Amino acid sequence: MQKTKFTELVDLLVNSINPIVTDSWSKRSILILSLLSGFYFTNSFLSFLLDKAVNTIFIAVLVLFIMEISIRTYLITYRSKFSIIIMAVNNLRIGSTYALILEAFKLGS
Repeated sequence: MQKTKFTELVDLLVNSINPIVTDSWSKRSILILSLLSGFYFTNSFLSFLLDKAVNTIFIAVLVLFIMEISIRTYLITYRSKFSIIIMAVNNLRIGSTYALILEAFKLGS
């Protein structure tokens, strides 16, 4: 078969979906739980802070900054293959970012 752009696209899609499907259930469940935990804890934290008289924008930026620094420092020091801990922290960060963006849309700011 000829190597066309469509076959390259299909191969790229198969190669990107294959690790998700072939991983173990424990790894997938840890990653999904870390994603949902990041969303839940950040959403709860922001809902708590909205009732208080504090600057929530500053705290939201601080939370994102801490999460970014934690993942960047680990990636700089360990250039090996991603471990489950790194992937879980990254999913926690993604869930946290999603909660912050969703809260901003709910508040209209």
